[in-house]
Amino acid sequence: QNLRLLEWSVPEDADIRDPKIVKRANPASWISVQALREQQEAVAEVAYRRFHLNQWTARVGAWLPAGAWQACAGTPTFTPGERVWVGVDVGGERSDSAVVWINEQLHVGVQTWSGDDAVLEVTAHVTELAAQYQIVEAVYDPWRAGQMAQEWAQRGITAVTFPQSDSRMIPACETLYDAVVHKRLVHPDDPDLNSHVHAAIARHSRRGWRLDKPDRSTKIDAVIALAMAIDRHAYQPEPAVLHGWV
Repeated sequence: QNLRLLEWSVPEDADIRDPKIVKRANPASWISVQALREQQEAVAEVAYRRFHLNQWTARVGAWLPAGAWQACAGTPTFTPGERVWVGVDVGGERSDSAVVWINEQLHVGVQTWSGDDAVLEVTAHVTELAAQYQIVEAVYDPWRAGQMAQEWAQRGITAVTFPQSDSRMIPACETLYDAVVHKRLVHPDDPDLNSHVHAAIARHSRRGWRLDKPDRSTKIDAVIALAMAIDRHAYQPEPAVLHGWV
Protein backbone atom coordinates (compact mmCIF):
# COMPACT_ATOMS: atom_id res chain seq x y z
CA GLN A 1 0.00 0.00 0.00
CA ASN A 2 1.18 3.51 -0.82
CA LEU A 3 0.65 6.66 1.21
CA ARG A 4 0.22 9.95 -0.60
CA LEU A 5 0.31 13.37 1.05
CA LEU A 6 -1.25 16.27 -0.81
CA GLU A 7 -0.62 19.74 0.58
CA TRP A 8 -2.12 23.04 -0.52
CA SER A 9 -0.64 26.25 0.80
CA VAL A 10 -0.14 29.91 -0.07
CA PRO A 11 3.35 31.40 -0.66
CA GLU A 12 4.70 33.52 2.20
CA ASP A 13 4.71 36.66 0.03
CA ALA A 14 1.18 36.22 -1.32
CA ASP A 15 -1.45 38.91 -0.77
CA ILE A 16 -3.51 37.27 1.95
CA ARG A 17 -6.10 40.05 1.75
CA ASP A 18 -7.31 38.50 -1.50
CA PRO A 19 -9.64 35.59 -0.58
CA LYS A 20 -9.36 34.19 -4.11
CA ILE A 21 -5.65 33.63 -3.55
CA VAL A 22 -6.32 32.03 -0.18
CA LYS A 23 -8.90 29.78 -1.83
CA ARG A 24 -6.04 28.03 -3.65
CA ALA A 25 -4.96 26.57 -0.31
CA ASN A 26 -8.54 25.55 0.48
CA PRO A 27 -9.70 23.46 -2.50
CA ALA A 28 -12.56 21.75 -0.66
CA SER A 29 -15.85 22.53 -2.39
CA TRP A 30 -17.59 23.43 0.87
CA ILE A 31 -15.09 26.20 1.71
CA SER A 32 -16.28 29.32 -0.09
CA VAL A 33 -14.47 32.57 -0.79
CA GLN A 34 -17.02 34.36 1.39
CA ALA A 35 -16.33 31.98 4.29
CA LEU A 36 -12.59 32.67 4.00
CA ARG A 37 -13.25 36.42 3.98
CA GLU A 38 -15.32 36.08 7.16
CA GLN A 39 -12.61 34.03 8.86
CA GLN A 40 -9.97 36.62 8.03
CA GLU A 41 -12.05 39.25 9.82
CA ALA A 42 -12.75 36.99 12.80
CA VAL A 43 -9.31 35.74 13.87
CA ALA A 44 -5.82 37.14 14.41
CA GLU A 45 -3.53 37.11 11.36
CA VAL A 46 -1.17 34.51 12.81
CA ALA A 47 -4.09 32.10 13.29
CA TYR A 48 -5.44 32.84 9.82
CA ARG A 49 -2.07 32.04 8.26
CA ARG A 50 -1.73 28.82 10.22
CA PHE A 51 -5.20 27.35 9.76
CA HIS A 52 -6.31 28.74 6.39
CA LEU A 53 -3.09 29.36 4.45
CA ASN A 54 -1.26 26.26 5.70
CA GLN A 55 1.82 28.30 6.60
CA TRP A 56 4.21 27.58 9.43
CA THR A 57 3.89 30.27 12.09
CA ALA A 58 5.26 30.93 15.53
CA ARG A 59 2.98 30.66 18.55
CA VAL A 60 3.10 34.44 18.78
CA GLY A 61 2.64 37.16 16.19
CA ALA A 62 0.90 40.37 15.19
CA TRP A 63 -2.66 40.54 16.46
CA LEU A 64 -4.12 43.07 14.00
CA PRO A 65 -4.01 43.42 10.21
CA ALA A 66 -1.72 46.21 9.03
CA GLY A 67 -3.41 49.61 9.22
CA ALA A 68 -6.50 48.37 11.07
CA TRP A 69 -5.82 50.31 14.27
CA GLN A 70 -4.98 53.58 12.55
CA ALA A 71 -8.16 53.28 10.49
CA CYS A 72 -10.13 53.67 13.76
CA ALA A 73 -8.41 56.92 14.78
CA GLY A 74 -10.74 59.87 15.12
CA THR A 75 -12.23 62.32 17.59
CA PRO A 76 -14.10 60.48 20.35
CA THR A 77 -16.99 62.44 21.84
CA PHE A 78 -18.45 62.03 25.31
CA THR A 79 -21.57 63.64 26.75
CA PRO A 80 -21.75 64.52 30.46
CA GLY A 81 -23.90 62.01 32.31
CA GLU A 82 -23.78 59.30 29.64
CA ARG A 83 -23.08 55.64 30.41
CA VAL A 84 -19.45 54.53 30.24
CA TRP A 85 -17.52 51.35 30.96
CA VAL A 86 -14.11 51.72 32.58
CA GLY A 87 -11.20 49.30 32.30
CA VAL A 88 -8.32 49.58 34.78
CA ASP A 89 -4.93 47.91 34.55
CA VAL A 90 -2.55 48.70 37.41
CA GLY A 91 1.07 47.97 36.54
CA GLY A 92 4.17 47.68 38.65
CA GLU A 93 7.58 49.31 38.56
CA ARG A 94 8.32 48.19 34.98
CA SER A 95 4.83 48.74 33.59
CA ASP A 96 2.41 51.58 33.12
CA SER A 97 -0.98 51.86 34.74
CA ALA A 98 -3.94 52.72 32.54
CA VAL A 99 -7.55 53.80 32.77
CA VAL A 100 -9.60 53.40 29.59
CA TRP A 101 -13.27 54.33 29.29
CA ILE A 102 -15.71 53.73 26.45
CA ASN A 103 -19.30 54.78 25.80
CA GLU A 104 -22.19 53.08 24.01
CA GLN A 105 -20.77 54.08 20.61
CA LEU A 106 -17.34 52.60 21.46
CA HIS A 107 -15.64 55.97 21.60
CA VAL A 108 -12.46 55.60 23.64
CA GLY A 109 -10.85 57.76 26.31
CA VAL A 110 -7.50 56.89 27.90
CA GLN A 111 -5.08 58.04 30.58
CA THR A 112 -1.79 56.39 31.55
CA TRP A 113 0.73 56.79 34.38
CA SER A 114 4.12 55.30 35.24
CA GLY A 115 5.61 54.07 38.51
CA ASP A 116 4.47 52.30 41.65
CA ASP A 117 2.59 55.35 42.95
CA ALA A 118 0.31 55.38 39.91
CA VAL A 119 -2.36 53.47 41.82
CA LEU A 120 -3.21 56.70 43.65
CA GLU A 121 -3.61 58.55 40.35
CA VAL A 122 -5.75 55.72 38.98
CA THR A 123 -8.05 55.77 42.00
CA ALA A 124 -8.51 59.53 41.76
CA HIS A 125 -9.07 59.54 38.01
CA VAL A 126 -11.85 56.95 38.13
CA THR A 127 -13.50 59.04 40.86
CA GLU A 128 -13.29 62.06 38.55
CA LEU A 129 -14.87 60.07 35.73
CA ALA A 130 -17.73 59.10 38.06
CA ALA A 131 -18.42 62.80 38.62
CA GLN A 132 -18.71 63.37 34.85
CA TYR A 133 -20.41 60.20 33.62
CA GLN A 134 -22.55 57.31 34.75
CA ILE A 135 -20.06 54.49 35.24
CA VAL A 136 -21.85 51.24 34.49
CA GLU A 137 -18.85 49.22 35.68
CA ALA A 138 -15.25 49.89 36.59
CA VAL A 139 -13.50 46.59 35.89
CA TYR A 140 -10.11 45.79 37.35
CA ASP A 141 -7.66 42.97 37.87
CA PRO A 142 -7.76 42.23 41.63
CA TRP A 143 -3.94 42.16 41.76
CA ARG A 144 -2.84 45.35 43.58
CA ALA A 145 -6.31 46.85 43.34
CA GLY A 146 -8.19 45.71 46.45
CA GLN A 147 -7.96 48.99 48.38
CA MET A 148 -8.68 50.97 45.24
CA ALA A 149 -11.91 49.05 44.60
CA GLN A 150 -13.02 49.56 48.20
CA GLU A 151 -12.65 53.31 47.82
CA TRP A 152 -14.72 53.25 44.65
CA ALA A 153 -17.44 51.19 46.30
CA GLN A 154 -17.62 53.70 49.15
CA ARG A 155 -18.27 56.41 46.56
CA GLY A 156 -21.05 54.40 44.93
CA ILE A 157 -19.00 53.24 41.92
CA THR A 158 -19.76 49.71 40.74
CA ALA A 159 -16.39 47.92 40.78
CA VAL A 160 -16.18 44.49 39.12
CA THR A 161 -13.21 42.13 39.33
CA PHE A 162 -11.74 40.95 36.04
CA PRO A 163 -8.93 38.44 36.63
CA GLN A 164 -6.59 38.47 33.64
CA SER A 165 -6.80 34.71 33.16
CA ASP A 166 -7.06 33.00 29.77
CA SER A 167 -10.73 32.23 30.36
CA ARG A 168 -11.47 35.96 30.66
CA MET A 169 -8.88 37.53 28.38
CA ILE A 170 -9.32 35.26 25.34
CA PRO A 171 -12.95 36.31 24.68
CA ALA A 172 -12.14 39.92 25.64
CA CYS A 173 -9.32 40.11 23.09
CA GLU A 174 -11.50 38.56 20.41
CA THR A 175 -14.22 41.14 21.10
CA LEU A 176 -11.68 43.96 20.82
CA TYR A 177 -10.28 42.50 17.60
CA ASP A 178 -13.75 42.34 16.07
CA ALA A 179 -14.48 45.97 16.98
CA VAL A 180 -11.22 47.18 15.43
CA VAL A 181 -11.29 45.26 12.15
CA HIS A 182 -14.92 46.26 11.56
CA LYS A 183 -14.14 49.91 12.41
CA ARG A 184 -16.78 50.07 15.14
CA LEU A 185 -14.34 51.70 17.55
CA VAL A 186 -13.10 55.32 17.60
CA HIS A 187 -9.88 56.00 19.49
CA PRO A 188 -8.15 59.37 20.07
CA ASP A 189 -4.82 58.47 18.40
CA ASP A 190 -3.18 58.75 21.82
CA PRO A 191 0.58 58.05 21.61
CA ASP A 192 0.68 55.81 24.69
CA LEU A 193 -2.37 53.80 23.64
CA ASN A 194 -0.99 53.47 20.11
CA SER A 195 2.34 52.27 21.47
CA HIS A 196 0.72 49.66 23.70
CA VAL A 197 -1.51 48.40 20.86
CA HIS A 198 1.41 48.00 18.47
CA ALA A 199 3.68 46.43 21.10
CA ALA A 200 1.20 43.70 22.05
CA ILE A 201 1.37 40.29 20.42
CA ALA A 202 -1.12 37.48 19.98
CA ARG A 203 -0.10 34.45 22.01
CA HIS A 204 -1.90 31.25 21.09
CA SER A 205 -2.92 28.26 23.17
CA ARG A 206 -5.34 25.40 22.72
CA ARG A 207 -8.15 27.58 24.00
CA GLY A 208 -7.55 30.46 21.60
CA TRP A 209 -5.39 33.58 21.55
CA ARG A 210 -4.90 36.53 23.83
CA LEU A 211 -2.85 39.70 23.97
CA ASP A 212 0.50 39.38 25.69
CA LYS A 213 3.91 41.02 26.04
CA PRO A 214 6.79 39.86 23.83
CA ASP A 215 9.03 40.39 26.88
CA ARG A 216 8.71 41.59 30.47
CA SER A 217 9.79 45.15 29.75
CA THR A 218 7.17 45.85 27.08
CA LYS A 219 4.22 48.03 28.09
CA ILE A 220 0.75 46.97 26.92
CA ASP A 221 -1.36 48.03 29.91
CA ALA A 222 -3.59 50.48 28.01
CA VAL A 223 -4.69 47.95 25.40
CA ILE A 224 -5.36 45.39 28.14
CA ALA A 225 -7.56 47.92 29.95
CA LEU A 226 -9.34 48.60 26.66
CA ALA A 227 -10.01 44.89 26.12
CA MET A 228 -11.44 44.61 29.63
CA ALA A 229 -13.75 47.60 29.13
CA ILE A 230 -15.00 46.52 25.73
CA ASP A 231 -15.67 43.01 27.00
CA ARG A 232 -17.93 44.35 29.74
CA HIS A 233 -19.61 46.70 27.27
CA ALA A 234 -20.42 43.68 25.09
CA TYR A 235 -21.85 41.83 28.08
CA GLN A 236 -25.12 43.65 28.65
CA PRO A 237 -27.81 41.28 29.90
CA GLU A 238 -31.34 41.99 28.85
CA PRO A 239 -33.29 43.82 31.56
CA ALA A 240 -35.62 41.61 33.54
CA VAL A 241 -39.31 42.02 32.81
CA LEU A 242 -41.64 41.52 35.75
CA HIS A 243 -45.11 40.24 35.03
CA GLY A 244 -47.97 40.59 37.47
CA TRP A 245 -50.22 37.80 38.59
CA VAL A 246 -52.77 36.76 36.00
